[in-house]
Amino acid sequence: MSFESTLCETSVSFSSASPESAGISPSSLRRAVETARVWGDQGHIVGAVMLVLRHDQVVLHEAVGWSDRERQLPMKTDTIFMMRSMTKPLVGTAILMLQEEGRLKLRDRVSTYLPAFNNERSREITIYQLLTHTSGITGSIVENHGPRYASLREAVDKVGLKGPEHPPGTRYEYSDPGSSTLGAVVAEVSGMPAEDFIRTRILEPIGMGDSFLDFKLRPGDPRAGRVAASYRRENGESGSWIKSWDNTQPEEVPFFRASGGLFAPAIDYAKFLSCMLHGGRLANRRLLSEETVRLATNPSSLCKEYGLQWEIFGDKVFGHGGFQGTLSWVDKAHDLIGLYLTQSEQTGNATRPEFKRLVERAIVK
Repeated sequence: MSFESTLCETSVSFSSASPESAGISPSSLRRAVETARVWGDQGHIVGAVMLVLRHDQVVLHEAVGWSDRERQLPMKTDTIFMMRSMTKPLVGTAILMLQEEGRLKLRDRVSTYLPAFNNERSREITIYQLLTHTSGITGSIVENHGPRYASLREAVDKVGLKGPEHPPGTRYEYSDPGSSTLGAVVAEVSGMPAEDFIRTRILEPIGMGDSFLDFKLRPGDPRAGRVAASYRRENGESGSWIKSWDNTQPEEVPFFRASGGLFAPAIDYAKFLSCMLHGGRLANRRLLSEETVRLATNPSSLCKEYGLQWEIFGDKVFGHGGFQGTLSWVDKAHDLIGLYLTQSEQTGNATRPEFKRLVERAIVK
């Protein structure tokens, strides 16, 4: 069985295998799926897609619950998710690709490329600090009652003019606007919008043909109808689910914000993870050198739980989650890739670590 995108020109695909042949306990893996099904029945999530690969073979790819509950659209394995912060590793990869090409250095000041950062407050911020969330920049470029920007560059210029909340390089603080700034640097250095660089240099080469970087699809694009609706709790964790967005509406910002904005199905994102698992190479396509991948996927000096736009979950385990309730991880020691994708904020996020633990317990050898 092959899970190959019908929209990409590359031949990158994954074969399937039984859990037993891949050293996974079938009953334990089934327990993970049934647990997610119970979460859906009990209202902890609206729906989810689960994907597990061992030795680059698919041992689990199932869906539970609803993609759009109000329209009675069931979740499917090819459902496309708003990946939110799972976009960050792709933006980090874009920066590292430019670094390997000699077009920038990680120690460079951001002000070298973005004049809005050339002021007393922001001048010392470096690209490395943005990658590791140690720039001192906080807040968000998307506020409910804040300014509405027309472009990524406009939003990032305001970030530079405002400056950091604490001295750059002194502490770790997770920063969406910092990652957005990386997107503006990619655009400035490459001479093309960050989304075009990521699409042509990352998504297309490794066969992520069902993925895209904002919701401005051409009329009739069949991928639009496959995007899951998003849900939030009405009154905290005890409230009912309220649909906050669906694929009949425009996205909340009119540009690719770099800290989020990727839409992808599980099998596509697994190709990117497999590329990183194998030291930056997937099939005959190389994105990064092995040395650069090691640098990116190991802890930075100020935070043992974060690398260069990658979360670090433990020794030889890295990945990233997203606000919408998504999670991905790569376990290098066990040659395993896992994805658990929901579109259910808050309690959806709370179920992520438990699903990961259930999959880890299923590893037999």
